[in-house]
Amino acid sequence: MKINEIRYATQSGFRNLGRHPFLLIASVITLTLMLFILSIFVAFSLNATHLSKIAAQQPPITISMRVEADDSSIVQMRQFLASHPEQVVEYEEFTPEMNFESFKSDIGKEDLWEDFSVEANIPYTFNVRLSDPGLGEEFKSSVEGMPEVYEVLMESEVMNLLDRITLWTNRVGLIIFIVLSVISALIVSNMIRVAVLSRSNEINIMKYLGATKGFIELPFVIEGLVAGLMGALLASLTSGLLYAYLQGRFDTGLRGVSDGVFTLLPNSRVIGIITAINLLVSFVLCLVASVLSVRKHAKV
Repeated sequence: MKINEIRYATQSGFRNLGRHPFLLIASVITLTLMLFILSIFVAFSLNATHLSKIAAQQPPITISMRVEADDSSIVQMRQFLASHPEQVVEYEEFTPEMNFESFKSDIGKEDLWEDFSVEANIPYTFNVRLSDPGLGEEFKSSVEGMPEVYEVLMESEVMNLLDRITLWTNRVGLIIFIVLSVISALIVSNMIRVAVLSRSNEINIMKYLGATKGFIELPFVIEGLVAGLMGALLASLTSGLLYAYLQGRFDTGLRGVSDGVFTLLPNSRVIGIITAINLLVSFVLCLVASVLSVRKHAKV
């Protein structure tokens, strides 16, 4: 196609948007609803994965050294934990004295512990938080092989559950994404079908005059892309405003409960991802649906 033909076909596509305003509005609203639902689930999936990772790091792994363990084994454990930042988010050391004071504060009755030997009865411990719950068993095996380690206590069931939640969240998200994408494609395809059928006489005249396939298809493709763009922007705007509101309420409500540990992802990050996905999905789906629909019903 020549440049002037592309320009004319593009202008024709924009002009034709006003021929069926109610159909356009219905298509945009329906497409907006589909993309809005998709946006909400994307935001949910992103934050579910994010919160699962945070929650997986919270139940600490407790490493108990043997009572009266020598200083070299304590130093070796400290060096091991510090040298694995890809696994260990953070760790805390608790001396026998610190563990004893914590124990006394829970039990009370100071007079019972006057002749108690801390060094002979209370071990040195480490509390560890991992970056990934799936690393728990591997980390436990590595630590148990180190000298002077008495036991490694780990909330394995909780960590495995969180690992499965993350996996299934991603799987369900992919399934819903595919279903909503198919529905959106059918909506745009139906809009283009109606537009083609309403202009069938015009299309036949253009064929007899020797118009190329691309010249006939382009206005309908433009219609589909514009509808998709409008739906993507409206869905991104409404879902972005809703997410910003919920994010503020969620973080405010849990700030005092979790000391700021559990927070939703920042607005800018989630809204940016949602907008990019909506634009990409609407462009690809509307382009494919428009081309296939116009070729099927216009017989070009």
